[in-house]
Amino acid sequence: MRLLRLVNRITPPFIWDLAKRVIVSADDVALAPFTGDAIGSFSQYGEDLVVDAILGSPAEGVYVDVGANDPELLSNTMRFYRRGWRGISVEPNTELWTALGRMRPEDINLNLGIASESGEMTFYRMDPPTLSTFDEGASRDNLEHPGSRVVEELPVRVEPLAKILGEHLGNRIIDLLSVDTEGLDLQVLGSNDWSVYRPRLVLVEVAWRGAEVVAFMQAQEYEFVWCNGPNGIFADSRWLLSSDAR
Repeated sequence: MRLLRLVNRITPPFIWDLAKRVIVSADDVALAPFTGDAIGSFSQYGEDLVVDAILGSPAEGVYVDVGANDPELLSNTMRFYRRGWRGISVEPNTELWTALGRMRPEDINLNLGIASESGEMTFYRMDPPTLSTFDEGASRDNLEHPGSRVVEELPVRVEPLAKILGEHLGNRIIDLLSVDTEGLDLQVLGSNDWSVYRPRLVLVEVAWRGAEVVAFMQAQEYEFVWCNGPNGIFADSRWLLSSDAR
C-alpha cells in the first residue's frame, strides 16, 4: 500500500487519466473507458458525480471554474456544461483558454488568474499543463513529477474573485465553485466576498494546506461534507437548511 501511494504521488496526472481511459485485460482486449462518455464523468476521481448527487442532478445550473484547465480532460464542470449548465471559466494558460472558448462558446471564458489583489503575477506554465501554477514553490515541487518541466514564466493579469463575479455573474446563484490552482487555492477563496457570493457547493483541493482550507471554509459557515483525500466538497450551511437542499 505504501508503494501504491508513492507511485500515485509521483505519477503525472495525465498518466492516470490515460490508464483509466484504456484498460487492457489479460487477453489484450481494450475495455470500455472508465471516465468520459462511459459514465459521463470528467473529473479526476469522479468528483463531478458526487457534486451532482448532492445537488440532486438539476437540469440547469451555474458554475464558476477557477483553474479550469482543459475543457474536457480532468474537468470538474464539463459534465454540467453538456447537460445545459453555464458559467464562468477562469484559465491563465492561453492555449487552454482558447480551447475552452472553442468547446464552450456559451460560457464566459476569462484568460487571467485569481488572486487577492488586482495586478500581475508570474505564471509558471508547465508540462503537463495540470501542474501549471502562480505559486513558485508549487512549481518547484511539481518538477519532482517524472517528465514535468517549466515551459515558460510569464506575467499574467490577476483579479480578485469578488471582482470577477461582480462583473460577470449578474443575479445568478452559483451552484458549484471549483477551485484548482496548484497552491493558490486559499488565496483564491480569500478573494471572494462571502457575504455576497455564496456558492451552494465549493470543490477545492485539500491535499495542500488542507487544515487551513477547512478552517477558512468553516469560518464562512460552510460544512465539510465530503473528501476523497486530494479534494474536498464544502456545502453552504444556509443552503443545507433551506428547502432547496431537500
